[in-house]
Amino acid sequence: MDYDAKQAVYLPVTDYLKLDLYLMDARPGVKLDAFVTDLVNRWLAMEMERMALRERGHAMRGFQWKNVFLPEGTALRTSYCGTTEFAKVIGDKIVSDDGAHLTPSRFANRHAKGRNAWRFLWLRFPGNDFWIRACNYRMRDSERSLASLKP
Repeated sequence: MDYDAKQAVYLPVTDYLKLDLYLMDARPGVKLDAFVTDLVNRWLAMEMERMALRERGHAMRGFQWKNVFLPEGTALRTSYCGTTEFAKVIGDKIVSDDGAHLTPSRFANRHAKGRNAWRFLWLRFPGNDFWIRACNYRMRDSERSLASLKP
């Protein structure tokens, strides 16, 4: 067994207990220290990428879908008649598992016609463990944008 050196980080007791109780309910079996370590590593990776972008001076790559930006690494999922398909944003394109370059609409309608991609696509952004339906993300994102405009 490998030794993993650790350092204590102090949190207010109420915050510690809230997080511990939340994990017991929402993610049984997940240890608090492992969860916090994962959280810190994800945050650090995002901050390092943000700093690298500032230094390089060019924008993050990704796919612009109407008013929603899908950063590189975003996973897309759709299903039809029990078959689930996946695609990923690579560079500035959406690429399916079989290598085809697609638009969100073409991805949602590969095996059916007339499907609204906003309703039939699920998104998982880089660093996230959960999927969100595209229409829900678009609605939440536009509500956030409107809230930022209010005085």
